[in-house]
Amino acid sequence: MNAKNFTKWTLAGICAGAAAAYFAHPEYGKKRRAALADGTKKLLVKAAREGKKSLYDSQHHLAGMAAMLRTSFSHASPSDRVLEARIRSRLGREVSHPRAIHVVCDGGVAILWGLVWEKELAPLLEAVGKIPGVTEVTDHLEIVTPDELPAERPDTLKEARDQIRLNWSPSKRLLVGAGGAALALRGLQRRDAWGTMLAMIGAGLTVRSTMQNRLRPSLALTRSSPGFELNRTIRIKAPVSDLFDFWVNPENYPKAFSHVTSVERLGENLYRWTLAGPAGFPLHWEGVITRIVPNTLVEWKSLPGSAISNFGIVHFDPHYDASTRINIRMFYRPPAGVLGKFFAEMLGTDAHQILDLDLKRLKFLFENETFVNKQKKVRTDERDMIRTATTKALP
Repeated sequence: MNAKNFTKWTLAGICAGAAAAYFAHPEYGKKRRAALADGTKKLLVKAAREGKKSLYDSQHHLAGMAAMLRTSFSHASPSDRVLEARIRSRLGREVSHPRAIHVVCDGGVAILWGLVWEKELAPLLEAVGKIPGVTEVTDHLEIVTPDELPAERPDTLKEARDQIRLNWSPSKRLLVGAGGAALALRGLQRRDAWGTMLAMIGAGLTVRSTMQNRLRPSLALTRSSPGFELNRTIRIKAPVSDLFDFWVNPENYPKAFSHVTSVERLGENLYRWTLAGPAGFPLHWEGVITRIVPNTLVEWKSLPGSAISNFGIVHFDPHYDASTRINIRMFYRPPAGVLGKFFAEMLGTDAHQILDLDLKRLKFLFENETFVNKQKKVRTDERDMIRTATTKALP
């Protein structure tokens, strides 16, 4: 046996011995083996589910291509409802403000009215006229300047998710993964330098096909990266007005959220936060509430230069049984990005677990009658103080 094979078998023996010692531990071995079996089962189920999605996606692509071919050779006119849907789907590719344009079809005649930018008018009319089934385009559009177009509120959460997500279709993932696996297998068969290179490229493509996020934004090492996403939903048996009143005032948060040490009001909708970080180290930043819709939503963001950059929105959805569904969607970027997140989790401060525990605590407090009555008493006292001050100010 040469030195190279000896080293290889030695490393293999060390790894096998370490694995045996880990899974055959007299106290924790059974639990570790069960966790391995459970993880393997979940991985197989997920692989089967993703494979089924890839097959369905490929079938849908083929069905769509077949429908396009049938439309090309068919002389039957689509219904006005189908024609309107085709035109609306086209508007988003031709104009910057598609919601400012209205569409109605009547016997193949497309009638357009609303607001449009002058330089976008001609391409829009040309594109609508080329849609299969459109026989005529009636233009009732009003030409305006970009400043006169209605301002559309940017969806920062959707933009952040699009920046991070690797939006590959299941069929594309299947194609890239299968191609990468075939390339890696061919590289291993060659047993030379070129084979090693092919195997590495193939392995990289295979791993890439399983990734849900883009690599660089996922590291969250730059300020341009939105960070890591949190999305949690909980249903609490309490009126939406009580929960909204609690949430719209961040000074209440230390009562329910264990990781929030204090929140100090600095001005209108402006607050200074103090958070218990890893190993109890305090973290400070300033944040502002950017939008409030009574009993519907609260939106916020941190100011530039914050220790933990974050932004998000809370939605309140009342139910018929007097309970309220709360949905929290947010992004946060800790110091040092993915490295800071890793060390925080090592020290027991995982953001997902903390948020889950805090929401359970919030649910317990609001479903506890004493806490709810106390909140209502505070609001009643505030209203009485305002009423008294107003009465004294009257002549």
